[in-house]
Amino acid sequence: MPILGLVAVIRSARHLAQVLWRKEAFRGLLWVTVLTIFIGTWFFKQFEPTITSWVDAYYFTVITLTTIGYGDMGPTIPLTRIFTTFYVFAGLGIIAGLIGIVGEAVIEDATQRAEEKTNE
Repeated sequence: MPILGLVAVIRSARHLAQVLWRKEAFRGLLWVTVLTIFIGTWFFKQFEPTITSWVDAYYFTVITLTTIGYGDMGPTIPLTRIFTTFYVFAGLGIIAGLIGIVGEAVIEDATQRAEEKTNE
């Protein structure tokens, strides 16, 4: 039985990915998001002395942009602290926009499916 549930989740995820990929706004914002994460990862790896690996830099970038903030890492020098404040303001808008497009696509798809069922 768990296998059937997993298959359903995979089908739903695949369908959502197809719906999202048809949206030009999603594709554009996805590339901006990837670029933003890349810039943050590079910056923190280069300038934050407590971050010693690319994985840690990526992890810190994603945790910061998504506002999860576990508290296990943080900027320790003035340069990275200042960068982080500006990075969070820019990054939050980008991440929020991406989440908004995903939510909009889910609602549109659910509405369309419901309309198709009522027309049958």
